[in-house]
Amino acid sequence: MKKIYTTLMLLMFVLFVVACTPPDDGGGPIDPVNNGQRYDFSEIYKEKETITVWIDDQNGEYMQAVIAAFNDTPEGKDIIVQHQHMGSVDARERLKTFGLTGNGADIFQFPHDHLAAAILEDLVYALPSSVATRVAERAHPLGLDIATLLYDETTGEFGPGANAQENLYAVPMSLESIGLYYNKALVSTPATTMEELLAAGATWNAALASDGSGQTNAQKGWYYLGTSSHWADSYFMQSFYSALGFQPFGENLDDASAVGFADAVAALTWFRDSLKPVVTGNQNHNSVGAGANFVAGRIPYIIAGPWNIEEYDNATGLDFGIAPLPSVNGVNGAPFAGAQMAAIYKYSEHKEAATKFLEFLMSDTAMELQLQMKYKLPALKVDLLSGIDGFASDPYMPAISAQLNSAIPMPTIPAVQYYWGPGESMIISVWNNGVAPSEAVVTAEAAYRAQAGLGQA
Repeated sequence: MKKIYTTLMLLMFVLFVVACTPPDDGGGPIDPVNNGQRYDFSEIYKEKETITVWIDDQNGEYMQAVIAAFNDTPEGKDIIVQHQHMGSVDARERLKTFGLTGNGADIFQFPHDHLAAAILEDLVYALPSSVATRVAERAHPLGLDIATLLYDETTGEFGPGANAQENLYAVPMSLESIGLYYNKALVSTPATTMEELLAAGATWNAALASDGSGQTNAQKGWYYLGTSSHWADSYFMQSFYSALGFQPFGENLDDASAVGFADAVAALTWFRDSLKPVVTGNQNHNSVGAGANFVAGRIPYIIAGPWNIEEYDNATGLDFGIAPLPSVNGVNGAPFAGAQMAAIYKYSEHKEAATKFLEFLMSDTAMELQLQMKYKLPALKVDLLSGIDGFASDPYMPAISAQLNSAIPMPTIPAVQYYWGPGESMIISVWNNGVAPSEAVVTAEAAYRAQAGLGQA
């Protein structure tokens, strides 16, 4: 009992001395035992801020790792990040419903083609110029281009205008584009021109299939070149289009009135006369199961994207590589580049904290985790990719990055949603139905303008 009493008296004495010691210049109490060092309780009792993040990560392991790394930084140590899995194509619609109720997200992820719609729906916070400057120092130019829009808030219109302001609305997380995937057992040196590829394809198609059936490769449906989509998909055909003089939506890909189908006549003619005979013969635009044939090792080439890599990589006995898309008539085409992006909700009450996490997503640490755990190409400048552990040694990522050298950003203006349908019908009418290219482009132009509410040209 005496020992307890003595201890209590000593503790009260120390507290009395600390309380009576005048504050130092910093205003905090001085510890007389620790050489006059000031106590700073502000960090101990600082209230942590909580933000909610919607990122497409089903099991949450990737985001757990990102959040832990963020919390280890000076910027993130006082921010609690709550991750909720949300499919990137679902986030925008969910935020429209739950955002203003307080049950939405401070940060949400979406693909490139949702950006303009999200801005029109008043969901996206335009990032301050200081943030945009820092992001521009690290982001790949294509990702930066996709995430930056010229927009007039007074008229709700995109593109040049009296009151249009150019703002960065999101941070690009990953980039993707299509490439020429080839079976190394059947191709030693990938073709660099379509002329070379189509000539070899004609020989391959006429040769007897390896299964001993007595049928040719073409009769078996094992055409030399395939696509993981179909031959009327304008996203996949963009590289050919651009090499043959057609690019939709004008020079800057932001002019809704300049869809430009009239410029596609040469490309459609080439599709009909040169491409179709080798890739489908007399069949229609989507009748050949190229994906299954490539996985089974039956055909040499397929035009595909990074989203196909997991399937191909897991295929038994398939050793494949990725090469740049071949030129057409000596011209290298420009495929579309797409992006996954993250943005801050316009009415978030935690914009400062959300901005810190958003910028962290562009860090080497976060990008390495994205590559390792989600197998996505980091949306970083090429010279920064060498600093991402695992990138240089990956068998496929450097090839995807190289293809982006010739790519153009996916158009993100709202009118792009009206491009795909008429564009697909245009190719089908020529490929399957024998419509003259000059007629097909007129029909496609009229359909696009009607859907986009533009009236006749």
